[in-house]
Amino acid sequence: MKNIIRKSIWAISLICILISCSQYPMDELLSAPEKIEIDGREYILETGLYRDFFPPMPPSGLGGSIYIIALDSLQFPSSLDASHLWVIKDDDVWDTYLIERVIPGDQIYKMKKRIRDEGPDWGPHIYVDVVVEIVNDENGSYLLRADSQWIGRLD
Repeated sequence: MKNIIRKSIWAISLICILISCSQYPMDELLSAPEKIEIDGREYILETGLYRDFFPPMPPSGLGGSIYIIALDSLQFPSSLDASHLWVIKDDDVWDTYLIERVIPGDQIYKMKKRIRDEGPDWGPHIYVDVVVEIVNDENGSYLLRADSQWIGRLD
C-alpha cells in the first residue's frame, strides 16, 4: 500500500512539473512570431479549426488540425515536431497537446497534427489566435503564431 501511495505521489509530482514547464505567459504567446527560422529554413503556421454539429451526436468542442509549412517547399525535417497548442479568444486561453504527426504524401513540405475535438465551445464563426510550440531535437523549442484563425462549422 505504501508503495502505491509513493508511486501516486511521484506521478502527480511529475505531472505538475510537466504542466508548469509547458505554460507560457499570455504576453509571450501573443508576441510569438508568425514566421520562424530554424537551421536556415523558414516555417509558418496554418490552421483548420472547427466545431462539429453533425447529427446524431451532440456538438463537439473545438477541434481541427494545424499545419507547419516549410516555405522552401523541401522535405519537412524529421527533427521538428509540434507538441503543444494554445488557442486564444480575447482573454481566454485553451491549451492542449497535439496528436497524430503526419507528412502528407503529396505535400512533403508540410507537417500536420490533429487537435482532439475536446476544446472549448467557442464558435463557430469566430476568429481566434493560435500559437504552437515547435520542438527541435537539436535546438530546443520555438513558439509560432497564426492570428485571426477562423473556427468553422461542420454539419
